[in-house]
Amino acid sequence: MPTKLDISNKPRVYGWSAIVEFTINSTGGFKELDGEKTSLLWSRDLILTLESRKIHPLLSGAGAKGYRMMIEAADTASDAEQLGLRLAHSLLSVAIERNWGMSLSWPDQPLPCRVVDRTASTGFTMSSFGSTTSHTDTAKFIDAIDEAFETDVPYRVLLSMELCASSRFENNNRTKLIMLVSAFEALAEQRDVSSELQGLVDRFISELKDSEVSESLKSSLKGQLENLKRESVRKAIRRFMGEMNLTDTDVKYVEHAYSARSKIVHEGKRVPELDAMINRLDQILRSVYKGYSKVE
Repeated sequence: MPTKLDISNKPRVYGWSAIVEFTINSTGGFKELDGEKTSLLWSRDLILTLESRKIHPLLSGAGAKGYRMMIEAADTASDAEQLGLRLAHSLLSVAIERNWGMSLSWPDQPLPCRVVDRTASTGFTMSSFGSTTSHTDTAKFIDAIDEAFETDVPYRVLLSMELCASSRFENNNRTKLIMLVSAFEALAEQRDVSSELQGLVDRFISELKDSEVSESLKSSLKGQLENLKRESVRKAIRRFMGEMNLTDTDVKYVEHAYSARSKIVHEGKRVPELDAMINRLDQILRSVYKGYSKVE
């Protein structure tokens, strides 16, 4: 087991480190950090450093702070990767315990950490941020309010619109995608299809009652069988979009986004290039909301 002195003095032997970049909202932070790179004292034979990093002005203006944490070092990239994953887990654990809002910065990377070669030259680095604003005159704002005021919409539409608008507060693209797909789910009511499947489902339930599985499992399976009497969420969304006269291209794209959401939530997988997907979903939802009154 190498010591901190070994790691410090033998960078070519222990040549791999891991970096985790993260942002904390205004409820969290560190008292002693002054912006410079700081070595943190801890009992493990690993070197841990923390420094501030620049984040988007919209975030910093709201009191959020950006940080970069590095853990050194390992003799293989694979070992460094495992150290980075454990460090990301530790950071999230602290945030959850202390009620901090925290976002890890790994938009298109497969892992929440970057493995770096300590011996490589850093060279020049640069960063930039961009954003757009859409201010409006008060008179135009009132006209828009007046136009929308004529439309009566059910609660599910209000919920969907709130999810869509709220997603723009998020700076985590996975969160945005989940909220936008949920906005489609809120719009699509699952229809009862029991008239087609009632007999079949009832036979399954009857056979289940006579089976030898445990009562708790029977109860769980019965609930799942009962759900067969309703169409799936995916089918409900597809049907709803057909009612809204969306193009086949848009329908297929929303189904693609639904699959991407499932990969993130149910399989823990990464989905790259979420920016384009989020922008497209936002545009489709806007067209849905504009045309909704025609369906009602």
